[in-house]
Amino acid sequence: MSNEKTTKEILEEILEPKERTPLYNPKVLRKIKGEFERWKNTMVREQDRENWEVTPHTILGSEIPRELLYTPLNNADIDYEQDLGFSGEEPYTRGVHPNMYRGRTFTMRQLFGAGSPEECNQRMKTLLEHGATGTNWALDLATVQMFDSDEPEAKGQVATVGVPIDSVADMEVICRDIPIDKVSASIVTHYPRNTAIIFPMYLVMAERRGIPWDKLPGSVQNDFIMESVVRSASEYIPPRDDFRIQCDNIEFIRKNVPLWNYVTLNGYNLREWGTSGVTEMAVAVANGIEILKEM
Repeated sequence: MSNEKTTKEILEEILEPKERTPLYNPKVLRKIKGEFERWKNTMVREQDRENWEVTPHTILGSEIPRELLYTPLNNADIDYEQDLGFSGEEPYTRGVHPNMYRGRTFTMRQLFGAGSPEECNQRMKTLLEHGATGTNWALDLATVQMFDSDEPEAKGQVATVGVPIDSVADMEVICRDIPIDKVSASIVTHYPRNTAIIFPMYLVMAERRGIPWDKLPGSVQNDFIMESVVRSASEYIPPRDDFRIQCDNIEFIRKNVPLWNYVTLNGYNLREWGTSGVTEMAVAVANGIEILKEM
């Protein structure tokens, strides 16, 4: 598909209604249903029949109602190609890679960032020398709040919980001697407005090193919901505008840096702050759905 198309146009083509082909034979389903009712009425205790859907109340439980037994009747209308499909292609139910997890191991990257750009670079090299296969760097709170390190508002926050990045020069120091076209970088850019400033610094740094944008692997945070809800560095751009910046970043990166993951939909931090497992997943997925609608 052409990169000139918008995300919305691409999705409309992919999601165009198609004739469905149910996986299960209707005759077989009718037989299963009859046998299921027989089993339920003769083998299952009355108490269990009356409480067929129970909600498990455990400390880590999802509290999603679960039936006692599942059969093909629970997904009788499933279309194998449209609902499950093959790995490496839409709808990506079985993963984004054709050989799934067997062809490549997950990227091992320890979060780091405290200290100066020089110290960050040294730490990055040490981790790569000891088995890391990617990098994952955090920014200090001054950078997250978009203050230069020498501004009064940044006092006490520079290089304490992440690395300060004030310019492309800092980015060059952080990535000095790192093969950024071979080692993927996960840059925790936090808010979309940080992504709109920090990531271009990374691109300029790559240009100066003669590395084309289409050879850069990596990812950015670019998630306004997680940051707005649970981060200590509060946002000062209205949510709707911040969401628009998030989507603009996505569209730019999709078209210009094809190997780069343009958003990290994060639900984990919400769970750490007390939400349920259901909410953790729901917020992240809802963010993704709204992004697709907006594009």
